[in-house]
Amino acid sequence: MVDLRVDVHKDISNPGWAIANIQVNKGAKDLAAKALPKTGNTGAQKTTHKIETGGPSGSGYVNGEPSMISGQEVGKWEYDPGQKMQKYWDGTIWIFYDEVEKKEKYWDGVAWQWKAWNIELMLLSLEAGKLSRFQNYNEAYNLSQKYLKFNLQEFVRIAVEATSKGGSRRCTEVLKCKESMNNRVYLLTMDNGSVVFAKLPNSSAGPASYTTASEVATCAFLREVLDIPTPRIMAWPARKTNPGGAEYILEERAPGQSLWTLWQDWNRVPMIARFGIIRQVVEIERKLTDTKFKHCGCIYFKEDIPQGDCLYGLEQGAFSRRPHDALDFVRNKAISEKGFLNEHGHPRLNYARSPTEHEQPEEMLELLDQYLELAPAMISPSIPDDVNASTLWHPDLHLDNLFVDPNTLQVTSVIDSQLTAAAPLFYQCGVPKMVRHQEPVLLDLSNWPKWPDDYKDFGQDQKEYAEKMHRSEYLHQYYLRIARRDNPRHWAALQLHDEVRVQPVKIVQQVWENSTIFFLRQALMRIVNNWERLCPDAGPCPVSFSEQDFVLYNHEVEKREFISDTLNLIQKNYGLNPDRTVGPDKYVEIQTELMRLKAICLEATDNEEERFNVEKLWPYQDTVNQPSVATFT
Repeated sequence: MVDLRVDVHKDISNPGWAIANIQVNKGAKDLAAKALPKTGNTGAQKTTHKIETGGPSGSGYVNGEPSMISGQEVGKWEYDPGQKMQKYWDGTIWIFYDEVEKKEKYWDGVAWQWKAWNIELMLLSLEAGKLSRFQNYNEAYNLSQKYLKFNLQEFVRIAVEATSKGGSRRCTEVLKCKESMNNRVYLLTMDNGSVVFAKLPNSSAGPASYTTASEVATCAFLREVLDIPTPRIMAWPARKTNPGGAEYILEERAPGQSLWTLWQDWNRVPMIARFGIIRQVVEIERKLTDTKFKHCGCIYFKEDIPQGDCLYGLEQGAFSRRPHDALDFVRNKAISEKGFLNEHGHPRLNYARSPTEHEQPEEMLELLDQYLELAPAMISPSIPDDVNASTLWHPDLHLDNLFVDPNTLQVTSVIDSQLTAAAPLFYQCGVPKMVRHQEPVLLDLSNWPKWPDDYKDFGQDQKEYAEKMHRSEYLHQYYLRIARRDNPRHWAALQLHDEVRVQPVKIVQQVWENSTIFFLRQALMRIVNNWERLCPDAGPCPVSFSEQDFVLYNHEVEKREFISDTLNLIQKNYGLNPDRTVGPDKYVEIQTELMRLKAICLEATDNEEERFNVEKLWPYQDTVNQPSVATFT
């Protein structure tokens, strides 16, 4: 029995089109044929479609170009009777599923090509964009902070459109990169070989629309105004209402190679070559310090800021928000934290402070009021305006954020300008992570680092460690010498840097959410103890801590020493990342080892109080079981 009859003839009024009369038998057994007519219609149907050339029937190519029925839904699977395969439209071309090979393929106009997708990405994309990384404690909570729902197919379409002027017509590969703390990151390869770097901010990065808009404007300012090499931004929405369902930045892949991949090889990058890279980094920082801003805040394009927000102009069409001098900068950090605490604060247990009494938001608000009273001590009257002037500064210049040409070792790109802001240089200055020695280095540069006196008597392991530390200190000091010679403004800020003044300012933001109240209290106590030195003409210190405050503080110091010792032991023995995350391949192994180590510590306790401390203060364990109310939307 014939299930389907198709009569095709040329459309005289449209020579490039064909008219097909399709008739389905009532008793058709072929599922595709039965699905063809509309419900209740068993008669003939008439349809019109372009005449296909340059490919097999149903390949999706017409006259050498991908064809598409108007209004075709992206990503929707349907059956293709011509190829006898399931297919979907990806926004640029039809993708077919080969049941034999269990792969997706497409017709490129000449031959069938396999579609190269990262398997992990394909599987996870079916879960509405829930792409996450295993964490070793508070996993449900931490994953909730990184949850991001987005439309993968739409992002592919947007990327193809953004690169179409360069000749790309479709995306051939999507690779999910290792996650950072604040972003989902992908590499999208196009059919012409170009590669797009796609970054989607998590909620932990802050309000996504502002975060994205500021990063885009900052990159443009660095690249076009200061002539600092940064990847070219190709597309961004800065609004969640875009078709992709989430804020994103599409940029060209940074040319060159991550410096981290070369830095570990001393044969590939000897000391003299490292000196050359350091000189380039200092030159980049000099360009930053040569540019002073009238106000503090993040950089935006004017059109990305809602009407009513205060804007203050900068050169080249970029703008900053929240104008203030150094004192306002210091105070506004605490005022912002008070607003957050009033809205989201709730009582909670802090076992390092008390096993039974809850830590109250009111205590934190009182501490923030003390911070505001002590704010004048965080501003040095002897610091010249040049050092206090607002300056744009890269907050995270480590080896992964610097790209170089592997042959010439010339810096090709500085990446990750997220959270970059203009603020007084006094609070931003510092030696970049890439050359920062792990121990303090004096600013007295009269002598180069020396070898230990008894180095010749060291064993092999001791010698290797001593060599590593000597090289590290040498690079740190070389950086300081070049900064003194080529970037005098930064050198002046480094010389005037006072950690007692600066520390409270650095940690006051997100202090409640990060559970770092102890460290803010500690920093304010140091301010009180040094008040006469910091503010010699200001009279008596306006803040005092009671005897009970010091008792509770000293009690917490003891508890936190246990936490610190345990953390150092675990990180040294198991090589955990500083952000306390662990890859999926090591998750079960390390979790098992940590449980074993905790059991050993519990067995070594002498009384119930010690056992309670181990149970409650153990650093790697679940302490929350629901998403945070602090999640930005």
